[in-house]
Amino acid sequence: METSCSINKALILLHLILLFCFMALPLTAHAGPEDNIDEYIEDAHQGANAVPAKGNLVAVPIPVSNPTVGTGLQAVLMYLHPKRLDDSRSPNANSGLAGMYTDTNSWLAGIFHDNYWAEDKYRFTGFLGWGEFNLAYYGIGDDSILRDNPIDYELTVFSFMPQFQRRIPSTENWFGGVHYLYIDSDNRFKTSQLIPGLPDVQGRIRSAGLGLLTTYDSRDNNYYPTQGQWFQAKWTNYGEHWGGDQGYNKFTGFINHYQPVGSQAVLALRGNIQASEGDTPFFDLPFLNLRGVSRSRYQDQFTLSMHAEGRYKFRPRWGTVAFVEAGWFGDDFGNLSSSRTIVSYGGGVRWQVTKEKDLNCNSERIPRRFCLTAVLRGLQGASILG
Repeated sequence: METSCSINKALILLHLILLFCFMALPLTAHAGPEDNIDEYIEDAHQGANAVPAKGNLVAVPIPVSNPTVGTGLQAVLMYLHPKRLDDSRSPNANSGLAGMYTDTNSWLAGIFHDNYWAEDKYRFTGFLGWGEFNLAYYGIGDDSILRDNPIDYELTVFSFMPQFQRRIPSTENWFGGVHYLYIDSDNRFKTSQLIPGLPDVQGRIRSAGLGLLTTYDSRDNNYYPTQGQWFQAKWTNYGEHWGGDQGYNKFTGFINHYQPVGSQAVLALRGNIQASEGDTPFFDLPFLNLRGVSRSRYQDQFTLSMHAEGRYKFRPRWGTVAFVEAGWFGDDFGNLSSSRTIVSYGGGVRWQVTKEKDLNCNSERIPRRFCLTAVLRGLQGASILG
């Protein structure tokens, strides 16, 4: 019974990894704590404003190195659609292909599309992806018997993620909408690591959910924001009625604040919370998104994290970054204050890839770790805030 329970938990890190690997890829590839679906979607929307009136094809190689999927290369081929002559406010639509391969023999491939209508009143984003990943499962909670000796497993996935938003009437920066997520996976867990001679366990699991979200964004620039706020809250209901195998609810929310310090420096602050209830599969449990830490390392029913980052530009296309972040996780929200504090800190160098846009590539040093990251969105790169 105990082995069966562990296997069931291990069948579920899927969604967690997909939130990182799939939707993060089309728009960025870094180790910062803003790597989640909604933020990348929002960045694609905002970033399209910089596209000229004619279409443009952009190819971007993105080096990646992190504890979750290893070290390798991601690549994005994106077509920025021409500006509509009858719509002066909407960002340009964009479509593209994305791929990744790392030294853990993990790979993914996907297609995505973003579109906007009626003077940016309506926004749509869609993603379809496939991939194979070699990952590690650490268990759930701080007292997991696997936390120091994780189980390796292989994951093959198919994912579909559409999202639709509408500008809230009589507001400038508020949007509301719905989103859907479907993930179908085949998994093979190397249980022989626990008991030599025990055959590997294979299984299939589907996760599907429909939810509501609201977004507020007053950033002055999504690629390199220096002032403003960015807020998002999302609730999702999962279950058989949406095409999945298990029924549960999940809430995620974050708020970012950007403050200029003089003419060359920016201070970025972030608060992030995740909560779940019901028969939540382990891959979709809340997790701590800290740089230099595997996303499957700290998971439970509730997580809370705080992040601070300072950036300084000493040349037009060169800068430095320093950050500190802390997180807490537990099986009850009231227990977070008494749970163990997980801390990550470090610094690095930031390089703007193009003169025209603030697309940045960063190299960060975290004690005992090294992170190479690249970004196509605001206050990120090696950063936590977009």
